[in-house]
Amino acid sequence: MKILHKQILKEVSLIFTVTLFSMISLIVIGRMIDLKDIFVGQNIAILDVLKAFLFLSPSFMSLVIPIACLLSIFLCFLRMATDRELTALQTSGISIRNLILSPLIFSFAAFGITLYVSMSLVSWGADNFRKTALEMLRNQAEVSVQPGVFNQNLPGLSIFAQQTDLETGELKNVFIQDETRKAAPMTIVAPTGRIISDTEKGEIHFILEKGKIYSLDNDDISVVTFGEYSVRLDFASMVGGIELRSKDPEEMSWAELIQARNQSDPSKADYRLAVLEQHKRFALPIACIILGFFAVPLGMSLHGVGRNWGLFLAIMCFLVYYALFSIGYSLGEMGKIPLSAALWGPNVFFAALSVAGFYYFSQGREINLKQVLSKFTGKRENVNHTQ
Repeated sequence: MKILHKQILKEVSLIFTVTLFSMISLIVIGRMIDLKDIFVGQNIAILDVLKAFLFLSPSFMSLVIPIACLLSIFLCFLRMATDRELTALQTSGISIRNLILSPLIFSFAAFGITLYVSMSLVSWGADNFRKTALEMLRNQAEVSVQPGVFNQNLPGLSIFAQQTDLETGELKNVFIQDETRKAAPMTIVAPTGRIISDTEKGEIHFILEKGKIYSLDNDDISVVTFGEYSVRLDFASMVGGIELRSKDPEEMSWAELIQARNQSDPSKADYRLAVLEQHKRFALPIACIILGFFAVPLGMSLHGVGRNWGLFLAIMCFLVYYALFSIGYSLGEMGKIPLSAALWGPNVFFAALSVAGFYYFSQGREINLKQVLSKFTGKRENVNHTQ
């Protein structure tokens, strides 16, 4: 029996690894296409781009791991059913109850990984992605300021610096023509300056020290002396209209979610989003266990349809789960249903299907969905022929 469980775990783990990395690769490619304006044309090294998307990957792993868990267990038991291995095992006295240990161990392992990703890696990845993206663009802004020439690479700004230090980011004898506000253009002169990034607000700033601001007001030139002055770079214009907003709930750590929930009005959307995200952090890890159990009777009942159709039907089952999950999220966000029930409905529904399937197979019965579908399509053909 131990050898059997080891073989099942080995096969499930292999399929899970291939499925997980394949899906992550496809999603990362899609995200790279969506965010190409941030990196293309900025002369950013490919290693920096890959590092940025490595930080981005935890944001979708909490959804990818449950579907990979479902598919890996399903494909393993579908193969065993198709090759008549399950029939041979049942003939030798091994029931479905004896086979449940392997999917149970694997599902709980996937649950632990997903819970860790949801509670720790999501906020860590989001913070580091913002930091990496801003640092790369800040470095590009520093490189764009060439010493001794007027630089017009930054939107709305013409910058001249007599000296630049690429290591420290400091500028000497700075002259800036600021036309970011068309109605009130300004000329700024300062002996020193530097470029900094604010990861919390998603902004890049020129910080100028001990300078003067010259502006034209009703044909009169006004001069303002300052100790420190900040010129905010238009990040959205630099990267084709994309903005780094303040943190959304799905990017927050657990402590930040609690703080956002406590500081929000229970009647407002911000409160509902924070509560929904808290439930989501647990609902998706629990989905690994439920979908893992669901995959066993599903794989056993589809042994006659072939692997390709079986895979298609398994994906359709997950799409049903995700559709119910999305509908519950939307209704909870609008306040139409209780927040505590918004994201747990799909888990309860699929848990009920799993229990029913296990009970049915544990009684020695079989469900051949191919025959069910054949009878259904056959009846429809007969009806159409009669008409």
